[in-house]
Amino acid sequence: MLKIALVDDSVILRSAIKNVLESSGFKVVFEAGGSAELFSKIENSGVELILLDIFFPTENGLDILAKLKKHMPQVKVLIVTGLRQDTILEEAQRLGADGVLYKPFDTDELLSAIQRVSR
Repeated sequence: MLKIALVDDSVILRSAIKNVLESSGFKVVFEAGGSAELFSKIENSGVELILLDIFFPTENGLDILAKLKKHMPQVKVLIVTGLRQDTILEEAQRLGADGVLYKPFDTDELLSAIQRVSR
């Protein structure tokens, strides 16, 4: 069972994604609203995949991605964003993102993206 963490400042979105993932057989290990919460929970969590938003009110998700990949390079990261800009996609890939999922998305798109990056 794949262990997943959700990192997004939207509690509503995290809750919706968590419900979909858990009903599809995945384990949501933890949720976080930003980097401080993420890094306080990630140690010894066994998380294998992080769904990471790019935009937060007080921080940049790409900075979080860079720090995360430096700290735990083995963890897969799926960027979840509503912004479709090639420069952001290229930067996310350069920093080690394993995939990108664009909002809005449906259940099938979410599950397909997770399968692609978790191989």
